[in-house]
Amino acid sequence: MIEVESVLDRIQRNPESHALIHLNVRRGRLKRFPYAVYYRIDPDRIAVIAVHHGKRDPRRWQSRA
Repeated sequence: MIEVESVLDRIQRNPESHALIHLNVRRGRLKRFPYAVYYRIDPDRIAVIAVHHGKRDPRRWQSRA
């Protein structure tokens, strides 16, 4: 849980630091675990789309984008 909070904090401080990976979706990776936070920057908020395991099929979260 601390790792997720850490990546969410990094995203909140500098949301554009992560590269675009699909349409307007960005990915912030956890440092110690094979998970990533997928999010998009909306005009009034940062919307988290998914927290996804790196070995799973990426099409699962893409349907949420």
